[in-house]
Amino acid sequence: MELSEKDRDMLMKSLQVKSPEVLQTRMANALLLLADGLPAEDVAGLLFLDEATVAGWQKIYAKRNRAA
Repeated sequence: MELSEKDRDMLMKSLQVKSPEVLQTRMANALLLLADGLPAEDVAGLLFLDEATVAGWQKIYAKRNRAA
């Protein structure tokens, strides 16, 4: 599949949306991929995130589970 530069830019901008719903969905995707055994570096690359974000979400999830 090929994307024009304009379409790619538009899609990449849509990944920067900071609404709670979008962030929750992206976090869920990351956590599911981590649970399937993918390393944080790979998850970050697949989801167009930085590795620190993925690692942070993993820590948040682990902390919530310890508290429950």
